[in-house]
Amino acid sequence: MANSRNGGAGKRPCRSLFCADLCRTKAFGEHAAVHSVIVTVPVLIALAGILAVTVLAVQANAAQRNARRTLLDNCAGLLDQSVIQHGGDDYPRLDGLHSGLRIQAELISDNMTIRRLPQLWLSITRIEPCNGLPEFGVLVRPAGTEFYALTPNMARRLDRPQGWPEEVMVRGSGPASQNLLTGASPTVGRILADGKVKEIAVSASGLRIVWQASEGRRGEYLLLRQATFDDASVSADDFRTRLSELNDLSRAIDASWKGPQT
Repeated sequence: MANSRNGGAGKRPCRSLFCADLCRTKAFGEHAAVHSVIVTVPVLIALAGILAVTVLAVQANAAQRNARRTLLDNCAGLLDQSVIQHGGDDYPRLDGLHSGLRIQAELISDNMTIRRLPQLWLSITRIEPCNGLPEFGVLVRPAGTEFYALTPNMARRLDRPQGWPEEVMVRGSGPASQNLLTGASPTVGRILADGKVKEIAVSASGLRIVWQASEGRRGEYLLLRQATFDDASVSADDFRTRLSELNDLSRAIDASWKGPQT
């Protein structure tokens, strides 16, 4: 019996050690759970913030794309049989007739130029075929990134008319282009007096003027490299002026060109 009691007494320390280990394990588990909660709360807050910013960005982008679709609505009434279509970027393209000739107008977002804010260009083309007409183009402040421009693709460099600024590129399709440009230069110069004019192009298929409709917001472009145009608009008056300039340019070309030389 004594041995039994002694043996029983000898087992009690082991049971105490087991209980101690169990308590330490339980305490560690509770500490880990508390630490996990402490770590999880900031993570959840950060994720909620990211989600909120993402939702706001998506909503802002949707609103911006919807606003783009109406940019030429005020101009449609100036053309007969006008039709507005939209591309994948939601910028509108306007087609119609003016003075019996087809007009094609579109908005072009340009963020290709380094160290310059994005530009929104209005390109208006008057379809006026004229077989054999020498071609010329005038591009203002060329940067080499004007993917929409016709002037850089013309084969021959032309002399700038007297009084024109050095910051313009003038090119043509051949020797006769210089004479045509010289005869039309007073009208071309008046159009270029508007600092928003980017390009004037004359070709055998028609006439084109590219004009600045808006400049991108600085903050979004510097931080996110996104082109956001807050004040983008093409008023009916602006569009009417471009149509009038195309009429003037057409008359100047007719007066300067005597037709193919035989």
